[in-house]
Amino acid sequence: MRARMVRVSGPERDGEAAREGDAEASASPRLSPSPSPSPSPSPSPSPSPSPTSTSTPSSTPTSTPIPTSISDSTPAPAPEPGPEPVPGPRTPRLSPAPLLLALLGLYPVGIAAQSLSPAAGLVWTQLFAFAIPAAALAARAGLRPAPVLRLGPPPPTTLPLAALAGLLAFLAGGALMALWASLLPRPLVKAFDVTRLFEQPGWAQWAMVVAAALLAPLCEELAFRGHLLTALGQRRRPVAAIAVSAAVFGAMHLDPVRLPAVLGLGALYGWLTWRSGSVWPAVLAHALNNAAATALALQSGPASSDSSREGSAQGALLVLLAALAGLWPVLRAYQRTTPSPPSMAGALVPSPGGPGRAGWTWWAALAGAVALLVIALLASPQPASPR
Repeated sequence: MRARMVRVSGPERDGEAAREGDAEASASPRLSPSPSPSPSPSPSPSPSPSPTSTSTPSSTPTSTPIPTSISDSTPAPAPEPGPEPVPGPRTPRLSPAPLLLALLGLYPVGIAAQSLSPAAGLVWTQLFAFAIPAAALAARAGLRPAPVLRLGPPPPTTLPLAALAGLLAFLAGGALMALWASLLPRPLVKAFDVTRLFEQPGWAQWAMVVAAALLAPLCEELAFRGHLLTALGQRRRPVAAIAVSAAVFGAMHLDPVRLPAVLGLGALYGWLTWRSGSVWPAVLAHALNNAAATALALQSGPASSDSSREGSAQGALLVLLAALAGLWPVLRAYQRTTPSPPSMAGALVPSPGGPGRAGWTWWAALAGAVALLVIALLASPQPASPR
């Protein structure tokens, strides 16, 4: 049976569409009118918003982007703190105060030992009051003793010039001492006559000669032109450092008669050490001076009488002028061989063990105490043997 097709006209189609619209409107909930209605665009799939988008989020929930790697979802770890910066090496310093205090404490002990036995006491003073404290205090400060004491080799040409300077300085110093002694009271000059030190019997006299001519120049130069001059050179100009070391050197002799000569010799030895950077030229000049003075003391008798003091003073003035005239060109030649004195700071070389690690200093102190006890025992009066 053929179905019958009904054609709907225009007005009837419009009315039917209107009735369908009313039915859909009555079935859906009523919405409040918006102030400015506008036709909503047809829904279309939109891409997921980027993290930097500033558009107003819609009521439709958006999906969270899935991280593509671990670094996208895990925060970057905080940098680990590195090792603390290691401070740079401390500038080594050497103070003259410890050596000066050691001299003030040990030198009176040496004088007491010399009063018991001149030869043995002089040896003890040179070793345990001058040389060993100079090396030990440098080691206790964390420095290598050899550079502090200026034990390095000097320029070869300085040694013969230093020897000649030492002999000329002996003449100048002896003349200066004679001039100064002529102005002092006679009893004071006799009280400080050093020739009496060599009036020893037998072996004691030769021990005194060796100690005065060889041991004393080495030990005293290590203390005064080695340690002390190096320590003063860190804080003072070379002229001031040489002057202060010479003043301490003169004061330690405790001899008002020889004081001007000892001050001049101390300044000369300090200048020789400063120019060459080595203590050996000063040791050589000092040894020749002491050897000549020792030989003169062994040959001569007591001090001259009052009647000859005026004549000796006039001759001493001529000798002083002649010695200074000969010493000047020698020192100029020495200066030309050492055109640029080494820096004082170069003598401060840190020790690998650090400060306070020189254990041998305690053994040296113990040896000094034992030696002092032996001197005291040998010098003590022996009980008379029964007849």
